[in-house]
Amino acid sequence: MGYSLGDVLKQQLKGTGENVSNLDTSGGREQIEYISLDRIDSDPRNFYTLCDLEELAASIELVGLQQPLRVRENPEAEGRFIIVSGHRRRAALQKLVDEGRTELQEVPCIRETAAGSSALQELRLIYANSDTRVLTSAEQAKQAARVEELLYLLKEEGMEFPGRMRDQVAAACKISAPKLARLKVIREKLAPEYMALFEKDKLPEQTAYALARLPEDFQRRMANALSDIPRGSTVEEVLKKYNEGWRWEPELQCPDGKPCKRGDTFLRRDCESDSWKSFCGGNTCCLECENAKASYYPCERMCSKAKAQRKEEKNKKDEAEYKRKQKAGRAYQKETQVYAKRLLPAIDAAGLPGEEIIIWRWDRCAVADIRRWASGEFDDPAKWSWARLEPGECQYEVKVATLLGCTTDFLMGLTDDFRPPAAPEPPTQEEPAQDVSNLDTLFEVDYIPKEDAGEDEPPVRRVRWESRGRTPPEGKPILTYALDNDGPVYRPAIWKDGQFRSPNGKKVLSGLQYTKWLEVPPPASGEEFQLEQTEGQLVISGWMPGGTFPRQSCEVVAAFRLAGTDGNPDTYLQRLCWFDGMNFLFKKGGPTFDAECIRWMALPPVEDDVSKLDTNTGEEERA
Repeated sequence: MGYSLGDVLKQQLKGTGENVSNLDTSGGREQIEYISLDRIDSDPRNFYTLCDLEELAASIELVGLQQPLRVRENPEAEGRFIIVSGHRRRAALQKLVDEGRTELQEVPCIRETAAGSSALQELRLIYANSDTRVLTSAEQAKQAARVEELLYLLKEEGMEFPGRMRDQVAAACKISAPKLARLKVIREKLAPEYMALFEKDKLPEQTAYALARLPEDFQRRMANALSDIPRGSTVEEVLKKYNEGWRWEPELQCPDGKPCKRGDTFLRRDCESDSWKSFCGGNTCCLECENAKASYYPCERMCSKAKAQRKEEKNKKDEAEYKRKQKAGRAYQKETQVYAKRLLPAIDAAGLPGEEIIIWRWDRCAVADIRRWASGEFDDPAKWSWARLEPGECQYEVKVATLLGCTTDFLMGLTDDFRPPAAPEPPTQEEPAQDVSNLDTLFEVDYIPKEDAGEDEPPVRRVRWESRGRTPPEGKPILTYALDNDGPVYRPAIWKDGQFRSPNGKKVLSGLQYTKWLEVPPPASGEEFQLEQTEGQLVISGWMPGGTFPRQSCEVVAAFRLAGTDGNPDTYLQRLCWFDGMNFLFKKGGPTFDAECIRWMALPPVEDDVSKLDTNTGEEERA
């Protein structure tokens, strides 16, 4: 039958005349008296640590002392008392008194009379603490050891205990018998180097138990070889290997014929490896081990010869990588030199000083650096991971165009002439404004006869979308169209030598995705264009002057004048926009383009059945 330490003590106290209710106060009435802290001493047999005093003191300061101290008279010092229960409470109260809370000097106490032998008194101390705190494994081990000694003393004094002593100690300490057995192994066989950590609660019980099952000399060897506390699973694996005969004493020879003396290093390597990595044990020479030859962190502090070999291999890889970066960097520098030379005329025309900063992509390029790049002066090419000043990569095109006094078309690589074009003359009063009531379609290119035209009059071009399978005209401005999840996508290009290129003709647009294309008529060409509405009605029109607007919302190609600042000339920007019925927007639903529109050309919606797209990239004859 199970029993508790309280039951044992009550049974013993029945023969002493002591009031049993001193151990169980649920049914008895006790008197509380106030005793000064300086008259209360700790029991020298108390082995429990006084932890978390700050938290306990804060609690007492906030809500007061919730449970009085239990004390008994000190038989060796008249007028003084020894704590039976409440060592942490006394320490926390003393801390508050030292901080100025003098009203806590007198503390409520329950005075007990000495009951039974010294062994019985100490058991009462343990019983009082076992129910009032959470014990560490080290405290539980000490408690079990002391309880076992005290029970044997009581047995010698004539007290009878049923069953085995291990069960009695486990019941008295309120821990399981297997845990009690583990704590006993730790207490009796753990090396002092690790026992000091265990008592400070820095060594987990699992790790301490695994270490305690190793010979003490091997534990000391591990403590000297390792820089940190090993994991419990690692020690379990070391114990398993030790029982299989491993001793981490390699029977190897170095290339010079000397025996390997790196046994402790092999032991450290295995203890510091991740649990999923295999143990080494010193059974393989580092010079023959693939892990030791690689950058494998547990082996970093292994054999110096293997370390030198690793360094040599690393140096070779670093050198090869450096040469690769140099080769790639030289190509980026050559590209940058071409781009810098292209930008210099605009910089010179704007008269920018060397310290002026031009923001290009994510680079902040000083004008002085751009001049050095244009002349071929560069630093280490290995530091170059991309080309600077690449056309079309300027994220702040309007700001940079204003600074340089150039067009955004120049920055985007659409033209090599940085100078802004002359603004078109506004229509005279004698010239009636063109009809813009039906400009809600896009342009297709085809020549058709003009109705009622004389023999000397030029034909009118019909502007319409062409399917992908048809070949664009050579060297003409082209606008391609594709439809993706985000909506229509338009890309400017020219068709040259059987392939699409950037508008300036220098860069091949490989992988260009599109389903339709149209030839964009040049502005101010003097030609007339026939636009087809969705209802089939034909209207004579072309580029429209600023001050007029499309009849309804649609995509437009528009040119804008950006006023120069700080004495810089005006710049011009041509781009695809959305007209919402009142304003030109950067894109549908986007911000308004706050600049003067000088001309525009409406684009109609495109009927695009993606299920019938012709993906043929070859040239075909026009229908």
